[in-house]
Amino acid sequence: MTESKAPLSFLLNSEFREKYPHQLVARYPHIAQHIESLWHNADAVADYFSDLMIPSRPNRQGFPADVAAEIMSLSMAFDRIGSLVFADAESAKTTKSGTYHWESESQIGADDIGFDLTRAGFAKAAEAGDRQACLRFVRAGFDVDTRDARDWTPLMIAAFYGREQLALMLLESGADIYATDGGGYSSLHWAAFSGYLELVRLLLQRGLPANTPSNAGITPLLQAAARGHVAVVRLLLEFQANPNLLAKDGSSPLLKAVANNHLAVSQLLLNAGAHRNVTLKDGTTLDDMVAKAKDPRIRAIFA
Repeated sequence: MTESKAPLSFLLNSEFREKYPHQLVARYPHIAQHIESLWHNADAVADYFSDLMIPSRPNRQGFPADVAAEIMSLSMAFDRIGSLVFADAESAKTTKSGTYHWESESQIGADDIGFDLTRAGFAKAAEAGDRQACLRFVRAGFDVDTRDARDWTPLMIAAFYGREQLALMLLESGADIYATDGGGYSSLHWAAFSGYLELVRLLLQRGLPANTPSNAGITPLLQAAARGHVAVVRLLLEFQANPNLLAKDGSSPLLKAVANNHLAVSQLLLNAGAHRNVTLKDGTTLDDMVAKAKDPRIRAIFA
């Protein structure tokens, strides 16, 4: 499959070419094709992105981290990309401070730290967990909360990739712990999504509320439950995460845990007082999910 004929290839011919999900197209072409088929129906594509990120269908396996990151990035950029009717290209390349540009930033000193002195370079340094390089970006005048192509700050990147020491350095350098991306997801959401217990603990101890919802009403607890991260779920509950907060599609942490056959998380949430009377917008109930659960032990704890 060549990129020119691949799903979503229209992105490659636009200023948003860096959003092109190479790994998704290569490994899950049918999903990329479905995204393209929904592209001009904003509500439908938003619902599909939501289902991909936090699946409600029983027995669906999660995506590898690199594919998940591409899906998140494309989802959160959809409102800006839309039908590819763009704002002026130059203004689209400028950060909120008007200082740095995606394609024209200075490369001076790049060899010294191993990354281009660009916002993209800063993001790569954060992904790699390179504390010294990230500190030099900050000292060179880059905003510690600068955004990458995914609308993520370095702290969000550190949270998603489990770079605990980098996250601590960024916080000590003044990173905004309350910052959210275009979808309303915070660093706590991404640490919980990826299952990094100590990063979740750090962010909670630094004051991020456990019940912070995204624009879709998704809480860190719901993300951790959907992915089966038992220790993270337990820690969030210890920090007063509410197991009965619903996302806008009607889903709860317990429903997501059951849908993905996470027995230990389901039991933990039931013990924490999670409600059983949960119904999705499409009419599917938690009891429906329980009846379809592949693991008979899940059905047993609801008997």
